[in-house]
Amino acid sequence: MRKILEFPKINENDIEKVSKVIDTIANNLDKDCKNELNELQSLTGKSYLPEEFAEYWGWTDLDNLARITLMPTPPCVSDLDRNELELIIEIIREAFISGEDDKGGYYIELLQKSVAIPEVINYIMSDQDVKTIANRILSDKNNVILL
Repeated sequence: MRKILEFPKINENDIEKVSKVIDTIANNLDKDCKNELNELQSLTGKSYLPEEFAEYWGWTDLDNLARITLMPTPPCVSDLDRNELELIIEIIREAFISGEDDKGGYYIELLQKSVAIPEVINYIMSDQDVKTIANRILSDKNNVILL
């Protein structure tokens, strides 16, 4: 796998700090969380709205959300080849089975940027095999009109 496609490492020491900030925000949505949002931005380099952390426990746990929050923005890799695409599909599927939401989300966003197909997750979550999904994505990618 090319270096640009490797799953980035995050600073494990920041997970606890980010978790505490997220938890404070999530439990104080009715209050001004500007200081906490600024702290989160200084830790992650990204801006967030308080609502992004509302009831996170309904779709993930605090550790996974902290990892997702710390994850850098994935690149656009417009020259993905078939083997890379198949590998990324397998990684996404395995990540969701193993509960690695941060890894699955990272690669979904990478695919969305790279192949410019809306709802690319629907391809991946189908019952089709990896090769068929890759074929469909590559075929549909060629039919996307970029404005």
